[in-house]
Amino acid sequence: MALWVYTEKLNARIAYVFKQLFGQFLGVEVAFCTDADEFATKAGAKICYASQALGHAPFFKKHPFIDEVGVATVDLAFADWEGLKIPFAVDTSALPFDVFAASFYLLSRYEEYLDAEKDVHGRYPAKASLAFKNVFLNRPLVDEWASLLSRMIKQRFPEFETKPRTFRFIPTLDIDRPYYFRNEGFLRKAAKYVLNGFKKDPFDIYEQVRKWDEEFGLQTQYFFLMGNKHANDVSPGANDKLYQKVIKEAVQHHHVGLHPSYYSNQNSGAINKEKEDLEQISGTTIFRSRQHYLMLQLPETYRNLIAAGIREDYTLAFADAAGFRASTCSPFFWYDLLQEQETDLLLYPTAVMDQTLRRYMALQPEEAVQEITSLMDAIKNVKGTFVSLWHNESINDFGVFRGWKKVYLELLRLGAEQ
Repeated sequence: MALWVYTEKLNARIAYVFKQLFGQFLGVEVAFCTDADEFATKAGAKICYASQALGHAPFFKKHPFIDEVGVATVDLAFADWEGLKIPFAVDTSALPFDVFAASFYLLSRYEEYLDAEKDVHGRYPAKASLAFKNVFLNRPLVDEWASLLSRMIKQRFPEFETKPRTFRFIPTLDIDRPYYFRNEGFLRKAAKYVLNGFKKDPFDIYEQVRKWDEEFGLQTQYFFLMGNKHANDVSPGANDKLYQKVIKEAVQHHHVGLHPSYYSNQNSGAINKEKEDLEQISGTTIFRSRQHYLMLQLPETYRNLIAAGIREDYTLAFADAAGFRASTCSPFFWYDLLQEQETDLLLYPTAVMDQTLRRYMALQPEEAVQEITSLMDAIKNVKGTFVSLWHNESINDFGVFRGWKKVYLELLRLGAEQ
């Protein structure tokens, strides 16, 4: 059953945010009506999203922001809601803020087009974000709002139904350097082997991961770094025989994606070459990606990925803090603000990264488990998708990650629980 929505004038932003909240998140078809008399004749569930109420349909007052075009400084005008400061306050509405304007602002990453603050890698930091400043980075607010809207509509129209949501856990591993010493020359290999106590290469975790997947009923995804033209790209490269073996074996049991290199942010053509190399080695079509170092420049990065044939991206996370960069834990389609149009690039928000917990947040293993548990609970509460980002370097109690294997195993255990 479709949800009828009255709005005085339909535009790309309104169409997009309703499609994400109702279609993508709740599995509900949305139909728009811009004629008040016609809207009055519509049967079934319906709401009014306009400047003033219309009939007896639930009324959500529209903020002028949703009708704007392009990117400009915005007066956010915060409203108080559940102890939080939420942008786009409105009056005489079912909610004290424009839930659709706020959702669009957060999903589109509007603030990242305006804020010039960057870290040493040119990345937008969590501390600059509205979610961090207003203390809701650890809440998937857009998912919470979608659920709230569903309940509000059903209260008025009991026949209104949404598609049941199901919690999903997607563990992912970025492979920057496939081995610690197996790729080295003889002397360096021997030295590292001795220093490691004659133990197996600590980065060689591939068989263990496969066994964990079987034990917990999961399917880990791998993202392979192919480029090695920058100092921050430590991949052995596409011609390395051992690396080729790792990739060929991984694709037999796991989904595989590209880890576009640090260098590819300076040379967009590098993405195509790296993707071609991975496709040739894996024998599969590559349509998933996650940027190395979580390098994300809007809108250039996503446009480059689309041009290269990428359809799913897992980059959407902050390096310096765990949580929800776009205030959602559900996959959603990227909206190109400068083109004012929805794209077919599906974004999978990543909730937590190993280096975020250890390096940026300076947590101890026990504290990291607490942070993971809190995020997992928040996602399970809205039946969303938990995407984790770890590295083969961080799950074997080696080096700076000594003592962290138990953190990863607890992550897997928590994610496997329904």
